[in-house]
Amino acid sequence: MRKFLSFISISFIFIAITAFIFHFTFGQTERKFPLFKLEKGWVITYRNQQYRNTNVTRLSEQLGITFSRGDKITLSLPRQLQGNSLPFPYLVFKTKNCAYEVLLDGYPIKEENKSYIKNGIFIGSGYNIVPLGKDYAGKKLSIVLYVSENDTKVNLITPLLGDFDDIYRSLLRSAAFPLLTGMFLIVFGCIFLLISLVLYMKSSGVFTQVVCSIIVILLGIWLITTFDCTAFLFDKPTTTFLNYVSLYLFVPFSYILVFNLHKHTNISVIAVLGISSIIFSILFMTMHVLNKVHIHHFLMPYYLLSLLAFFTLIMYDIKDLRSKTKNPSTQILMFGLTLVCITLILTAFIDVLQRNVDCRDSFLMSVCVPSASLFFVITQLLNHFVFMTKFYAQRKEYASLTQIAFEDSLTHLPNRASCDQKLSELDKSKKDFCIVSLDLNGLKEVNDNDGHPAGDKLIQGFADALYDVVEDKGTCYRIGGDEFLAIFDKIEASALDDLLKQLDDKLLELDAKDPDVNHSVSYGYAFRSETTEQDVHSVVMLADKKMYESKRKHYAAINKHR
Repeated sequence: MRKFLSFISISFIFIAITAFIFHFTFGQTERKFPLFKLEKGWVITYRNQQYRNTNVTRLSEQLGITFSRGDKITLSLPRQLQGNSLPFPYLVFKTKNCAYEVLLDGYPIKEENKSYIKNGIFIGSGYNIVPLGKDYAGKKLSIVLYVSENDTKVNLITPLLGDFDDIYRSLLRSAAFPLLTGMFLIVFGCIFLLISLVLYMKSSGVFTQVVCSIIVILLGIWLITTFDCTAFLFDKPTTTFLNYVSLYLFVPFSYILVFNLHKHTNISVIAVLGISSIIFSILFMTMHVLNKVHIHHFLMPYYLLSLLAFFTLIMYDIKDLRSKTKNPSTQILMFGLTLVCITLILTAFIDVLQRNVDCRDSFLMSVCVPSASLFFVITQLLNHFVFMTKFYAQRKEYASLTQIAFEDSLTHLPNRASCDQKLSELDKSKKDFCIVSLDLNGLKEVNDNDGHPAGDKLIQGFADALYDVVEDKGTCYRIGGDEFLAIFDKIEASALDDLLKQLDDKLLELDAKDPDVNHSVSYGYAFRSETTEQDVHSVVMLADKKMYESKRKHYAAINKHR
């Protein structure tokens, strides 16, 4: 528990320092020209009624909580616009599910998406960027909103008038931490997903990393689109659709992660809920793409699904804390996911209960959600570190077991099992090959007279000599006590005779160093092309036959000298 709390403390200190650096490095920009906020003093005309001195960021409070499709709201600023020194004067305001028209002194200078309302096309929410022209100063501004969806909150968030560069920098500055966090999450998630997929082909147990990477990418997309940081790159329908898609997919992938982390327990409830959430999410997106029901209308059902998922997640968190066998890295990963879910659930509550929130002015959304997302990344890195530690330990253990299974412990040459594998491969091929059968002479006498250590020394000395001769040309195997095989995929008989002559010379050198022991070997070789059957068994039998003939000649010569 102490290590768990220490990890959390260090993580939050790191995140706080990161947020501080982001804010003071990227959040401080100097403006070249004045930036005017046009929030107060508007005259609103709605359903033949006028509302004077209105704050446009709180239209829903004065005119009604929501508006219906086809509603028209006219906003007029009675005072004249200022700032005639601006080189590139622009008006920027944010709307939700509204077409708009901008007028100066009653003359329209720009309209957008009015045809979408007639055709029932989704408009979405986001910033509207309107060039005013050099002669805007001294004129009166009007904005006409045309509501395209039922149950729409019509609040113009942060109407700004200023030079284009200053407005651009101001919008990025006000979302510096979530913007940079979102970009980091997307890049990190993509790189980590690629690494995980590569590992997925080589090892089991990487699925958790794959799911975590996708969740991180979804969080990054949601942060960037929620704060409208793509306003200068994508249109509002695309940005809004990506925002809802990333949000709707978060719950199914959270279920998948919980399912995978607890797959050894009874998880039928998680399976049912996860499958249901996937079906609903796909249904929401499909209905939107088919232009049947736009995606934002499913937000309340999604909030209910999210609440159910949150309670399920809490239940498994409690179960993990009570379990003494659960991996600590898994518990921390679950805690990171829970922290992200808490911030998103609170965001949903604020969206439902407090109708006029600009995410850039919300501490929860601009600081807490990005911080929780970064913490989830840290937990993912920790879990990956633990996984990689186990992965390489398993690889090392597997290599050790492989060595035991396919390597002779005394000579470190490949053993019979490895030889059988090679022979099986050769049997399936059609190419010619050569097998040399070798048998040490006098091993039994050495064991009987001088002991098995002396016999082992004889075997090791011969194995080293054989390896030195055969290396890079073929493969040699110890298949029994004093029995060896050398296999050559491609070699000429003359070249093989030269190799065997080199082997005899090396054994004579060993005799000179250790005259008490006779270092000699009997051998015979056979090519596949020599046999009628053309199979491995026939080649081995023919090589053995020649080897035994050589051995008989060896012992006959010894007996003759006696």
